[in-house]
Amino acid sequence: MATAVLEQSPSLSRDRARADVMLRGFIAAAVAARLVFWTTTNRMFEDGLTTITHARNVPLGLGLVHHAGEGNVHGFTSAIGVLIPLAGELVHQGSGMLAMRVASLIAVCIALVYARLICRDLRLGAFPTAFVLAYLAFDQNMIFYGMSGMETQVAVTVILGGVYHVRRQDLVASGIWLGLAPLARPEFVLWVAPALAYLALANLRRGIAAGGIAGAIVAPWILFTTAYYGSPIPNTVVAKAAVSPIPAILSNGSLLPWLEWLFGQVTGHIELLLYHFEPFHEVWSTAAAPLPGPVLIVIAVVVADLFAIGLVASRQVAGWWPALAFVGLFFAYRVYFIPTINYYDWYLPPFLALVMIVVAAGLQRIYVWRPMITKFLSVALAFAFAMHVPFSFGVESKVQAVENEVRTNVAEYLKATVPPGESVTSESAGYIGFYGGVKLFDYPGLTSKTSVRALQALPPDQRDLPHLVAALRPDWLVLRPWELNSLREQFPEIAAEYQVVRVFQMSGVSDAQLDADGANTISFGGLSETDVDEKFIVLRKNCATQSGC
Repeated sequence: MATAVLEQSPSLSRDRARADVMLRGFIAAAVAARLVFWTTTNRMFEDGLTTITHARNVPLGLGLVHHAGEGNVHGFTSAIGVLIPLAGELVHQGSGMLAMRVASLIAVCIALVYARLICRDLRLGAFPTAFVLAYLAFDQNMIFYGMSGMETQVAVTVILGGVYHVRRQDLVASGIWLGLAPLARPEFVLWVAPALAYLALANLRRGIAAGGIAGAIVAPWILFTTAYYGSPIPNTVVAKAAVSPIPAILSNGSLLPWLEWLFGQVTGHIELLLYHFEPFHEVWSTAAAPLPGPVLIVIAVVVADLFAIGLVASRQVAGWWPALAFVGLFFAYRVYFIPTINYYDWYLPPFLALVMIVVAAGLQRIYVWRPMITKFLSVALAFAFAMHVPFSFGVESKVQAVENEVRTNVAEYLKATVPPGESVTSESAGYIGFYGGVKLFDYPGLTSKTSVRALQALPPDQRDLPHLVAALRPDWLVLRPWELNSLREQFPEIAAEYQVVRVFQMSGVSDAQLDADGANTISFGGLSETDVDEKFIVLRKNCATQSGC
């Protein structure tokens, strides 16, 4: 195998020894940070609960489903995201969230080891390596999502393990990590394809063998989901495609509308990516940060410049092109399939882990010219991406208190009040599913084929929550104030069929703030996040319009 072509510092061997000491330190710090986050916030993310609910329902006898009453619906995206909590639930009922958190703690340790090995193979010195390890140890989204019930941290580990072993052409290890990749996230097929191509080009028989190992790992899941759900494609993917359809390439014989859409997607996702290069702002709901805006912009520009330098410096490194191909393919996937909204943060950490390794390659290239600049930038950027810890932990602790006061109580009320078989419609599927256990026609249908079919029957510009309510007319509604206002404005006659039975809201905040979308924030030490889940209104269909009432 050809050697790497990144120029190394004269003291590379000494740097490597230091990096091994740093690795142990960063592993300890990463675990400590996550344990502190866990114990101080007990954060449970809405989407994580949606997946864990499927696992929780297996030992309850409902099957691997979110709720009863709609058959077997594949209402989660990540196979690993449901299998890990399922293992916990089968060992001890109610341990799904615990299993996901413990898995994330183990995963970050493995991710840091593989990151260290990749940096070593790329011939990166101690300071660029330290930057990568610090980013992985303290990145805000990796801590938040990994310790709040999502598969995010495990997905980062799967990508880094695959990159290391594929580059080294390790047959069995490559096959295992590539087999786990699509189980971690379906879009990781964008990594599997160039990785297998690289292995096949190097040695066709070994490439086929690695593909066979990967296929043997993926095949049982595909067979199970096909038999159990009717398709290996998650219902979540179908639901999101229904509410965010890709426009036709030709519209009335013209390419212009599609080109305008594509241009907006490209520019929008570049802007979003730069936003994720800003500490604190990689969380979609951030409203204010402790650092001034110009400082955050400078950090993003520096990271982007280092990424460009790193691309040039690393593009000829032997065996590195599959990782770079995945970075490019993943960004193209986001451009074409993901709407340009500042959300879906949990998709990005595996991609950004590789991006930051390329940034470290840029730092290494600068070392040859100006060692002190590399040292300064490595330390400064590591600190910039780690300084969120006291601020974000404080904010998320307050957010979870709101979730406990509002969404958890909503769900428990529904569980105690809604008769078996009656339907509920709400956008909030996580808490309502986990604590409520009701038949849920959620928006946009992540866990409900009934919702998906209703939305697919509507014109694309009408696939919103009020139109879903109008199409289904469920027995119960759980809406935020602005969602209810929109229903009343668009469908006053249908809204009149429902009466308010309970209101759950955060105490100590005026209705004027709670009733306006995005008007209220939760703050700690200068960090503020918008919280749109501080008030929910429960409505029931009037007896005059409901059979059996």
